[in-house]
Amino acid sequence: MTHSVSRLVAKQPNIGKLICALRQGLNMSKERFAAEFSVTSLTINPWEMEM
Repeated sequence: MTHSVSRLVAKQPNIGKLICALRQGLNMSKERFAAEFSVTSLTINPWEMEM
């Protein structure tokens, strides 16, 4: 069972890269992106640093 779990984890996308790509694809600043999620721009940095 452990082997299949490790393969599943390896196939998961990196959430930080996805968040960064989404924000950039929408041509949004961190401030504007943060406002859309009712968080501060300082919150976005750790999300994107999950790269």
